[in-house]
Amino acid sequence: MLRADSLQKSFGSVRATDDVTVEFGRTEGEMVFIVGPNGAGKTTLINLLTGHLEPDSGRVLLDEEDVTQLSPDERVHAGLVRSFQVVKLFEEMTVRENVRTAVLSKQRLTRSMFSLKDEHDGVESTVDGLIDNFGLAEHADTVAEELAHGTRKLLDVAMSFGLDPEYLLLDEPTAGVSTREKEYVIDTIAEVSREEGVTTVTIEHDMDIVTEYADRVVALHQGGIHGEGPPAILETDDELRRLLLGVEA
Repeated sequence: MLRADSLQKSFGSVRATDDVTVEFGRTEGEMVFIVGPNGAGKTTLINLLTGHLEPDSGRVLLDEEDVTQLSPDERVHAGLVRSFQVVKLFEEMTVRENVRTAVLSKQRLTRSMFSLKDEHDGVESTVDGLIDNFGLAEHADTVAEELAHGTRKLLDVAMSFGLDPEYLLLDEPTAGVSTREKEYVIDTIAEVSREEGVTTVTIEHDMDIVTEYADRVVALHQGGIHGEGPPAILETDDELRRLLLGVEA
């Protein structure tokens, strides 16, 4: 289980994360969505969990081990991976080369990525599986810079899966994706994560997506936990509806 334990982080006089304690991965393959208005502390929490920010106080526990002092790279190799809102790809490399790079990175073989060593046979099998699972086969030999935005998002997440995560944290994976592509992108992520037993923690502003896909919702407001529970809280919590949607009871 991934646990934030009394995490606090301030930027000047602004307390971005205020004594946050929350758990992710209560069940295998759990899909948790983090919601809240702008400035609620959602991205700060993700950055603290993944080591991109250092907390002022509190701890991050990964399967009961304190990983607060580990670097982002060390957390990746421990099974805690994140995908950023702005897609980060190797633009002049093909889809297959991008995915291969992620898989080799997890196995610490990137220095020999262009060789034909025997140990790479398993790597290619893993790459083929990820390309198929994320529906990227028809684009396998296309360079990343030529891909449509929704396909770029899927490639980015496929690369994250190439790092063999137990916990994958996603910052608005459907941001900038057309309405037509949104459902396909999130449906593919949901299907693969559940098949692989990967817990996903996703920041998302589209409440229709949250309602349809979430196993559990964690709502943040002013750096603290406003509430958590099943997606139904988006309908039953009047204060949360006001914060998120501007809907008065």
